[in-house]
Amino acid sequence: MAEPSGSRLKLWFQRLVLVALGACLAYATIVAAHAFAPSGLHQTLWMAALAMVALVTAISFVISRRLSRLERHEDDRRRKSSATGVMLREQIAARHAAEASLRAEEMFPQLSPGPVLRFDADGRINRLNPAAEEVLGAAALGRLLWEAVPELSRQDLAACMVNGRTPLREMQAGERWFVAHLRGVPEMGFGGLFALEITDFKRSQLDLQATEIRTRAILDGINDAIVIVVDQGRIQAANPATSRHFGYTHGELIQRNLDVILPGLFEDQSQDRLEALLAVARRRRPGSRDPRATAVRKDGTSFPASVGISAYEINGRPRVSCVIRDITERVQAEEAEARQKLQLERLVQELAEFNYVASHDLQEPLRTMSTYCGLLKRDVGGELPQRAAQDLDAILDASLRMQRLIGDLLEYSRSGNREYRMAPVDLDRVLRRVTGDLKARLQETGGTVTHDPLPQVLGDDTQIGRVLQNLISNGLKFRKSEHPPSVHVSAEKHEGRVRITVADNGIGIESQYVQQLFQPFKRLHAAGRYEGSGIGLAVCRKIIERHGGTIGVTSTPGEGSRFMLDLPGVTESAAGKEQS
Repeated sequence: MAEPSGSRLKLWFQRLVLVALGACLAYATIVAAHAFAPSGLHQTLWMAALAMVALVTAISFVISRRLSRLERHEDDRRRKSSATGVMLREQIAARHAAEASLRAEEMFPQLSPGPVLRFDADGRINRLNPAAEEVLGAAALGRLLWEAVPELSRQDLAACMVNGRTPLREMQAGERWFVAHLRGVPEMGFGGLFALEITDFKRSQLDLQATEIRTRAILDGINDAIVIVVDQGRIQAANPATSRHFGYTHGELIQRNLDVILPGLFEDQSQDRLEALLAVARRRRPGSRDPRATAVRKDGTSFPASVGISAYEINGRPRVSCVIRDITERVQAEEAEARQKLQLERLVQELAEFNYVASHDLQEPLRTMSTYCGLLKRDVGGELPQRAAQDLDAILDASLRMQRLIGDLLEYSRSGNREYRMAPVDLDRVLRRVTGDLKARLQETGGTVTHDPLPQVLGDDTQIGRVLQNLISNGLKFRKSEHPPSVHVSAEKHEGRVRITVADNGIGIESQYVQQLFQPFKRLHAAGRYEGSGIGLAVCRKIIERHGGTIGVTSTPGEGSRFMLDLPGVTESAAGKEQS
C-alpha cells in the first residue's frame, strides 16, 4: 500500500482538529449547563451537546470532503500543467535545434559564387561548396582548417568561436586572390569560412602599384625638376631632382608657393597662380615651345629654365604639373648660334659684294682684251701669218669662255643666297613657258618635249623653271647624232610629295661619273665638244635642296638619262588659298 501523500496527511489532520474543536465546544457547553441549569435538565444538555458535536463533526466532514475534492481537482490541474510544460520544453528544444540547423544551412550556401566551407569546433572541415572544392580540392574534407588554408591559424579559429566572426583579410590561392572571413556559431560548435574572389581587382591593384613604382622610378631618375601645383599655386609634391636643382629639402618646398622658385613666371602678380598656369596649359599647342622663366635657388643664385605645363583633374579638382628644365647650356648655345648666324650673314653679304666686285673687275679687262683682239683681227687679220691668226683666235675664244665662266660663277653664288617666294607652282604652266624659251633650240635640233598632266608643287616659280629649263637643255644638247632629241616630263604624287622625272634619249652617262655630275664646273667631255661651263647641274642641285627636296639621276650609256626631282606637294588648304 502506498504511503499517504503530504496532502492527505494534511487533510486528516484538519479533520481531527475540527472534531477536537467540536468536542471542546460540547464539553464547554455541558460544563456551563451543569453550573447554571437545574439537575433535571442534565440529560437533555448532554444530548444537546452530543447533537452539537455530531453536527460540528458532520459539518467538518462535509467541509473536509469539499476541500478534498478541490485539492484533487487542483492536483489534476497541476499534473496536467506539468505535462504541458514538458511538452512545451520539448517543442522549444526541437525549435532551437531546427533554428540551429537552419542557421547552419544559411551559413553554407551551395550556390555562392565564392568559396564557402564549414568546420566544427576543432577546426576540422566537414563540408565544401563547389567553389571551395574547385580552389582547395575534394581532399580538403576532413583536414584541419589551417592545413587547408595556410593563412589561417588556431588563434583565428578560437577568435571565431568566441566572438562569432573574424575581420576580413586577403588570401591567395595560386594565381587567384580572395577576401575572406570566418563566422562561428559558438553555442552550436561549428563555423564557416566565406570568401569572395577579387582576382581581377587585385591584378588591377598590383598593376596600379607597379605603374606607381615605375612612375616613381622614372620621376626619381629624371634630371628635370617636377612639381605638382594645387590651389593658389601651392606646391603639393616634388621629385628629388627639385631639391638638387634648387637646394631646398622636400619638406621646405611642400605647401610653399611656386613663386619661391619661379618668381618671374607670372606677369600679373595679382592673378591666382593656379588659374594662370591652367590658362597657359589650355593655350598650349602640340609642338609649341615651353614658356621660359628665371628660376631662383635657395641661395639666391638663378638660372634660365623652361617650364613645361600640363593640367589634369583629380575628383574634379584641377592640378598642374610643372616640368622645370635647366636650359643654361641651351641658352648659351642659342646665343653662340645667334652670334655665328650674324657673322655668317655678314660673311655672306661680304662674299656677295666680293663676287659682284670680282666679277665686274675681272670681266672688265676680259672685255677690253676681247674687244682689242677683235679690232686687231679686223684691222690686220689678213696681213697676219697663219700661226699668229690662230693664236689671236685662241686668245679671243679663251677670253669669251672666261667671261662665261665668271658669269656662271656669279650665278652659282647667287643661287644659294637669293630669297625664294614659296607658293603653289603649276608645273604645266612652267613647262609651257620653258618650252617657249627653248623654241629656237628645239627648231635647231629637231627635238621634241612631251609631258604627262603635271600636278602642283610648293616652291618658287622662277627657280623651278630654271631647273626644268636646264635639264631639258641638257637633253637637247647631249644628243645622239643619228636621232633627233626627245625629252619627256612626268610626275607622280606620294605621301604629300611630288616626284618629277625628266627623261631623254641622249648619249647617257657612264656610271663612274654619276657621283661627279652635280659638282660645280665638272665637265665630262672636252671643252670644245659641248658648250657650257659645267655649272648648270650644280645650280639645279642647290635650288632643289633650298626647296627641301632632292635630285638624282639614273642613266644608261647610249640610251639616255632620267633625272628625278623630289619636291613638296601642295596641300588642299594651300591650293584653296592660292585660288582665292
